[in-house]
Amino acid sequence: MISNTAVSNALGQRLATLDPPLTIGWPNKDVPAGTAHPYLIFDHVPVNRREGTIKGGHTISRGFAQITVMAEIGNFATTATNIAESVAALFPYGLRLTVTGGKVLINQPPEVQQGYPDGAHWRVPVKIPYEARA
Repeated sequence: MISNTAVSNALGQRLATLDPPLTIGWPNKDVPAGTAHPYLIFDHVPVNRREGTIKGGHTISRGFAQITVMAEIGNFATTATNIAESVAALFPYGLRLTVTGGKVLINQPPEVQQGYPDGAHWRVPVKIPYEARA
C-alpha cells in the first residue's frame, strides 16, 4: 500500500518545479507573514481506498491535490488564472509519478476552478485528481 505521505510528497515535489517558482504554503505550515502575492497553498485530500483484487495486496488509493493560487484582491483575475493554468499544466492527464511501492497516476485532467474573493485575497483553486497503486 502506498502511504498518503508518499503521495503528498510526490505531488508537492512536482508542484515545486513550477517556473517561475512561487512560495508554497504546505499543510500545517503557514506562509510566512509578509509573503508577496501571488503564492500557492497546497492541500492533499485522500478520498478513498479500495482493494484491486479479491486476493488482496493491491490497494488503490484515490484523491486529489488542491492547489490554490492566492492573488491580491482588487486586481484583474487574469494573472491568478494564468498561474492556475500553469499549475494544471504540471499535472497532465496520464502523468505517472514514481513513489515508494508504486505509482501515482493523474487519472483525470486537472480542473482550474472559478476564482473567488477571500478577505485580502483572490483565490483560484486547481483540482488535480489522482489514483495511486502498486
